[in-house]
Amino acid sequence: MNRTFFNMISSAILFTALCGTTIVFAQPASGPLNIQGLEQRTINGIRSRGMGGTSAASANDASALFSNPAALARISAVEIRGSGLFRSTFRDQKQEWVPYMSNPGLSVLFEGLTPYIPVPLDSNGNNLPPWKTLQRQYDDLKPNWDRTNSKVLPLSLTAAVPVNISDLKFTAALGASQRIDLDQYYQNNNSITPYLGQLRPDPKIITKPLDTVHAQWFSYTRERTGIVYGITPGISAALFSGLSVGVSATILTGSSDDKEYRVERGHINIATNNKSTATDFMVDTVYYRQSKIGTSTYSGTTFTLGGLFQQERFSIGVTVKPAYTITRSWNRTVTSLDTTKKSFPVRIDSLTSRSYTEGGKQSLDFPMEYSIGVIITPTDRWTVAFDYEVRNLANMKLSSASGPETHSWTNEQGTISFGAEYRVSDLFALRGGYREDIQAFSPDGSAIIDEPARGGVYSLGTGFVFGDLLVDMAYEYSLLKYLDIYQSNVNHNSRVAHQLLMEFGYKF
Repeated sequence: MNRTFFNMISSAILFTALCGTTIVFAQPASGPLNIQGLEQRTINGIRSRGMGGTSAASANDASALFSNPAALARISAVEIRGSGLFRSTFRDQKQEWVPYMSNPGLSVLFEGLTPYIPVPLDSNGNNLPPWKTLQRQYDDLKPNWDRTNSKVLPLSLTAAVPVNISDLKFTAALGASQRIDLDQYYQNNNSITPYLGQLRPDPKIITKPLDTVHAQWFSYTRERTGIVYGITPGISAALFSGLSVGVSATILTGSSDDKEYRVERGHINIATNNKSTATDFMVDTVYYRQSKIGTSTYSGTTFTLGGLFQQERFSIGVTVKPAYTITRSWNRTVTSLDTTKKSFPVRIDSLTSRSYTEGGKQSLDFPMEYSIGVIITPTDRWTVAFDYEVRNLANMKLSSASGPETHSWTNEQGTISFGAEYRVSDLFALRGGYREDIQAFSPDGSAIIDEPARGGVYSLGTGFVFGDLLVDMAYEYSLLKYLDIYQSNVNHNSRVAHQLLMEFGYKF
């Protein structure tokens, strides 16, 4: 293979990654803030959290109201419970860029290495022309970033009252709890449109060999913080020995603060010659910044139907959540700073600022969800629990006043949770467990299309009984790692969370 042919092949790969004749592709991972976070459901019940989040069959206190209301039948006395949590979350992204054979300066630019490289000179010691010289960034941003944040939040407050009517035992309960944790954060300091090296869908090679390819290079950040809480009444009935059923309804309400930032880093121009090879590129300064800051409010109603079959050494629990709708109403202020109709050079403080407001409403129609749980008690001291839950998030339908909208949720898979409890004595118990944390998105360039990113949550817990006072504690370690893979680079994304949870209960 001669060098000319090799250059043609490498250039074709570069242009395949760069351009299309009619369609401009943006990096999907840097997509706008929309419904992110609404898939992040909160598990209530600290005993359940300590046992890996299992609850369909293992719940045995007032917090069963939020998972399987049929398990409220296990309560023998009036009970009140309250819980809260402390969470610390660490997020980071590390980028690895692949040098281009025909234009290695591009990857050097995106890796933020050009400030450390001397200005190249020609054989006579003179500066190279603009298209041939080393292109430097106009800011001090680097491709890698990390972020840590912590918070203390209330989790739930619940009361349950058992009542005997004739030969039937009923248990009524009322609670308020965190139902959806909306916190979401993403940042990419090397967002590009059209994106270099995007694997899917494949852009077409440009048809005009003397064209100049233009790409926008910018830093993008999106952040959402907020909680959706629920008010939940419920009731269970023990139909006969070992079998109980229950139903609960949850009225959802909540809000979030939404922020998006885009800061232009440069305008990349890539030249071609009559052999369709990209040999030169130049970076122009661009003074443009945009922020979108606003709030979203959420509302909806969900129902949970539960059943529990309990025997001496095992129990089976089943829950069904019929299809439901969550409505998101949003408004935000969009502010931009640019150099429209201004010549270069221009001072930052003389730029034109524009601002306007916008808003809308979206409906998220979730499909039916179900779960099944099994617990086994081989001895009086040991309890082993297993849960399987199916939410089918990929089948969620998103719509607004203008009609159906597209969304990127992909998870059609069930999640597994398992845990165990060892009762050291009647006053003290130890717990542990694990649950899958399957995300609702597929990483860019995933080898299996629509395969969701996967994480896991490891938990430890303990419980104490001091007369009529009950204390449950749990610790959770959550780990999510995934790769966004392109022809040009790989982004290593990770999220690590530590949670301490505590619940106090009292029996009357």
